[in-house]
Amino acid sequence: MLFLAVFLGFLAENLREHRVEDIRAKEFSRSLVQDLQNDTAAINRQVKFATRYIGIADTLLELSKTTLTDSNSARFSFYTRFSYWTNRIPWNRVTFEQVKNSGGLRYFKNDGLLKRLLKYDAIVNEIETESNINAQRGLMLLPLINSIIEPSLHHDLSKYYLVELDKMSSETREQFFSVKTGSLENKREKINEMLNMVVVQQRNLRLQIATRWKEAQLLAIELISDIKKEYHLENE
Repeated sequence: MLFLAVFLGFLAENLREHRVEDIRAKEFSRSLVQDLQNDTAAINRQVKFATRYIGIADTLLELSKTTLTDSNSARFSFYTRFSYWTNRIPWNRVTFEQVKNSGGLRYFKNDGLLKRLLKYDAIVNEIETESNINAQRGLMLLPLINSIIEPSLHHDLSKYYLVELDKMSSETREQFFSVKTGSLENKREKINEMLNMVVVQQRNLRLQIATRWKEAQLLAIELISDIKKEYHLENE
């Protein structure tokens, strides 16, 4: 009888632990789904802004082929202001880090799902590494940008950011294009140095859009669907 009582107690405790783990797994999965949904939205925004940067880089390259005086100088100065852009994707990693640090990965019994979560984490880390490199190049760009734009114009443009450039009215843009600026022809050496760095940023952004960002987004969407099915969250 004593053995039976101990055995039943063991089964009851084991069952209770399984229930607790199931509850925690569902809580974690619900939070992970929200984080992944936020990540996909953040990637979409990043692609939008990066695409805008790529366009600005092309515009600068085309303008550099002209004589940089009068309106061409003003236009080149305008777009130069926005050639510094190093925003990183604001990943939502709190839940997954909490799961890893608390030993909660054991709650995910589906090995395939767990492997994809770990793969997603690895991709995010790779993207963050590239973001750090982009930021370093951005810091190298700043002194070149500062040496090209006239301080007064830079001051007026500093209130605008690439992420909000589409909110600038055409009237405001034309006003900047008509600002009287000095010739930039005597700054060709600095301009070429800046443009070479901008081209590198542009190339890497194109690569990130086509590879890592796309891969992360597709995997996030797949994970959202799989997690919802695994933990019956389809109607939430």
